[in-house]
Amino acid sequence: MRVLIVGGGNVGYYLTKTLKERKNHIMIIEQDRVRCEQIEQDLGDSSIAVTNGDGTDTECLKEAGINDADVLIAVTGHDQNNLVACQIAKDFFGVKRTVARVKNPKNIVAFRKMGVDSVISSTEEIANTIDEQLDWSDMKRLVETHSADLRLNRILIGRESKFAGHTLQEISFKSGIIIVALLRDGSVIVPDGKTVLNENDEVILWGKKDDLKEIQSDYSER
Repeated sequence: MRVLIVGGGNVGYYLTKTLKERKNHIMIIEQDRVRCEQIEQDLGDSSIAVTNGDGTDTECLKEAGINDADVLIAVTGHDQNNLVACQIAKDFFGVKRTVARVKNPKNIVAFRKMGVDSVISSTEEIANTIDEQLDWSDMKRLVETHSADLRLNRILIGRESKFAGHTLQEISFKSGIIIVALLRDGSVIVPDGKTVLNENDEVILWGKKDDLKEIQSDYSER
């Protein structure tokens, strides 16, 4: 996976080391030129590219290789810069997944409402989030390769979803649709009939392709 990291401070540095060990291609943007040189000396090889510049500037993002990035992770020491970098990546460059570090926990809800896919606070959480995305992609590809009709689908429960606030016992699913797991606040939940679906839950569904399309709007409607 090609990962663009905005911010080469301590968090960005150790995140780069962690993701490098997991065989990802890393691109880094850091404003401090001396820090860029340190990163290149300590970690530089063919799997890491370092750009000196501002991660909220579109030209700098282009230079760093955002057009080839699968995910952007913003881990500067400024929450506002992290949010802006993620928004530009998603809205301007079409990056599929964005991850932002927050220093102020009060900003977590706002970041999510502004479209950041994952809002987290520690290096290990961020690294595991990237691994989770890799595992999901591999699993989904495996299912689709070996079945023309069955699919795994991951859907976000929206605020106005008719399923939000209800237990699985209270919800009528089309025959053949199975909820495999819930992703909630960084944890994986194996649900049972008493499990309540909450706003912002990510639901992993298994079923026929056409059936999943039919119920998707009910799950994610906002």
